[in-house]
Amino acid sequence: MSIKNNINVLKKMNEKMYSKLSAEERFKMVIKTFANGDEGQREKLVNSCPKFTYSESDHAYAERIETSRDIVTVFIIQLLEYDKVISIMKILKGFNGKVQGINDEMKVISEVQAFLLAFEAFCEEHLGIDSNEMIQAWYGYDERYIKKINKIKEYLDFYQVELDKTLKDIWLEKIFINCWADRLEMHL
Repeated sequence: MSIKNNINVLKKMNEKMYSKLSAEERFKMVIKTFANGDEGQREKLVNSCPKFTYSESDHAYAERIETSRDIVTVFIIQLLEYDKVISIMKILKGFNGKVQGINDEMKVISEVQAFLLAFEAFCEEHLGIDSNEMIQAWYGYDERYIKKINKIKEYLDFYQVELDKTLKDIWLEKIFINCWADRLEMHL
């Protein structure tokens, strides 16, 4: 249907027809009014939409649940990225007997260590929940993440690198705590 035909259909609608539109029909028509710049029709469509009262869990609680899931998901994504980098370093070390740049390797190891410790601190000190429990809450069906963390920790322990507290604090404050605070600002 052309834009001109759509405009004509909208103009021919009478007040009784608005309330009988399905959600799909109303959605399409509202989008078309945006595209056509027809604010009057859009207002009629929106105002005639059936109204319902819903019951939901406490918003402060629900937002904490959603935010914790999102933070754990971001953590897992970054964990997988670091795991990939470590795997590549191991492969290169296997070929050459050493990694090309020991400083680069130590930098990655330091980053990974700071990242893991920041997540643990966030979970335990700011949420009062063990970091493994937090991961299992959202990804418990898949033990590979906990196993992956343990393998990475073994790799880090081998190097016995000194903690870069500044880097850990950056992860903790700027990523984990700020995300939590921003999302829950009105509930804290």
